[in-house]
Amino acid sequence: MNTAQRMDIAQIASARQMYYDFFAGLFLYELLKNRCELLREQISILKQFALCEANAQDFHILEDALDDDGVKTLLLESTTLFSLPFAPDGLKPVNLYLSHYREGCLGGESLVLIKNILKRSLSYLSEIKESEENFGVLFLMMERFIRDEEFALAQELFTQSILVMKDPIIEGIEHRKDCKLFMSVAGILKEFLAFEEVIFSH
Repeated sequence: MNTAQRMDIAQIASARQMYYDFFAGLFLYELLKNRCELLREQISILKQFALCEANAQDFHILEDALDDDGVKTLLLESTTLFSLPFAPDGLKPVNLYLSHYREGCLGGESLVLIKNILKRSLSYLSEIKESEENFGVLFLMMERFIRDEEFALAQELFTQSILVMKDPIIEGIEHRKDCKLFMSVAGILKEFLAFEEVIFSH
């Protein structure tokens, strides 16, 4: 492997790590409310690694929103999408917990599964108050697994959790035309997770 190839691999790993942290910050309300400047920095870098032309436009939409009112609209949409018990046209909130999709409940065996994966890791998430099976927390775990080169755990976590949740969460967001910024987030998320699925299939 030559120097250029090693640099490309390192660059891709760094971009993947940033993508995971980017999504963690968007799906975890407690992170999002304090992440305006970090999101600006991440978008300015990640738009250079946009996976398709539509994603480049999605990044531009998010960047414009941050310039207009910081994270105010993102926070409002996050609450509307994931927290409110009701929505326009009777749509239900988008559930962000693995047990909901695997077992139809909250805090089920899926939570035990995620805790067991985390126990085998070098990473700690003591600063996050959310449940380990939350979609945003799973992205934060993925970021740290890639950072610490715990690739087997990353693959296990991705296939056992994120892969299970990705379609219903993305589709749920796409149905919410009242949350335009998160529709852009969903567009970026769809392409990124398709890319990750290819990586973890090898």
